[in-house]
Amino acid sequence: MKMSNLTRDKKGSDRIVSVYWFAILFIVAAAIVYLVVSFYGKPYDVRGVEANVLTSRVADCFSKGGYLVESSLQFNSENFLEKCDLIFQTENDYDWNTLKQYYVEVSVTDFNSGGEIIPSIDVGNINLKDSCGKEGENLPVCVRRSFYSVDRENNQYKVNIIAVVRKTEKNV
Repeated sequence: MKMSNLTRDKKGSDRIVSVYWFAILFIVAAAIVYLVVSFYGKPYDVRGVEANVLTSRVADCFSKGGYLVESSLQFNSENFLEKCDLIFQTENDYDWNTLKQYYVEVSVTDFNSGGEIIPSIDVGNINLKDSCGKEGENLPVCVRRSFYSVDRENNQYKVNIIAVVRKTEKNV
């Protein structure tokens, strides 16, 4: 009789342990699903990185090793993209080909001539510049960068760059 009672008690305790075991498994699985959904559920907003890379590429086009590239003073809005090896084409998602997604403005100030702006270049969708300085979730990302450079005759220049990336439908 003692044997049958022990056997019955052991089977009952196994049932209780298996219920807890499935409950723990369910909690762990739910936690994993929650973490995966929260991590991958939102798109990555890379517009800030893209705008910083764009300003760096423009800065490299105007200055090499701290010296101003002499040919950059002859850049204009028509030849700027070609001379700096930039492409503003985007994928055709959300009808982006009709509305340009990038804007770049570059101005070079010559300190020797009393602050005269030599070339002023603007390429892309100029309407994007209006969003610079504004706060909001669905606004384009604007990056401003300035640096100083000298030419081979030690003339001093200040280069101001504004780069704006829109792509709000995909990244926000």
